[in-house]
Amino acid sequence: MASLEHIITELTPLLQQYGYWILAIAIAVEGIGIPAPGQSLLVVASLLAASGKMSLSSILLVAGLSGFIGNCCGFWIGRKFGHVLVNKQWIKPRTLGKLHAFIERYGTFGLLISRFIEGIKQFMALGCGIAQMPVKHFLFGNLLAISVWLMVFGVAPAYLHDEMEHILAFYHNYQALCWAVVSAVVVVLLALILRSLKKRRLGL
Repeated sequence: MASLEHIITELTPLLQQYGYWILAIAIAVEGIGIPAPGQSLLVVASLLAASGKMSLSSILLVAGLSGFIGNCCGFWIGRKFGHVLVNKQWIKPRTLGKLHAFIERYGTFGLLISRFIEGIKQFMALGCGIAQMPVKHFLFGNLLAISVWLMVFGVAPAYLHDEMEHILAFYHNYQALCWAVVSAVVVVLLALILRSLKKRRLGL
């Protein structure tokens, strides 16, 4: 894993030169299935916000919209042109198989889990489109995934910048554990919210 100092050194000049545009483009194209350093740029931008060099609210707005729209574009491409991508093998059969297995196992929550797995997150929206996931399920999963992702890689670095080296090292060494814990917490919170809403509807 590249050290945090190396990531900052490599990506800070891009943010200083191109600002929020490079952040938006990198995150959006990832949603379409094109590998880009969107997540790394988000972390660096958040660290710059902590030192007052960028606006955290603007970073979160740009990253959130770009991630959501980029994933929607990838989903649409998968639904409309998935057969072309598969026939021309622009998506490798091995990758497609992993995506289908992932979607079948986790469903809508796969969008959340995939945000924390390199090699899957870039193609997840495409895979959901190719698998013809219902639009409303995709939109819900996409919104949930982007929201949690922003909290972890957009908000946390700005407030935990002194510990980021250790946090990133732990994350890269224990990715499966990290996304499992995050997913479990989100599922519990959603269950509590839904239970509360149900009680209100019943007048309890």
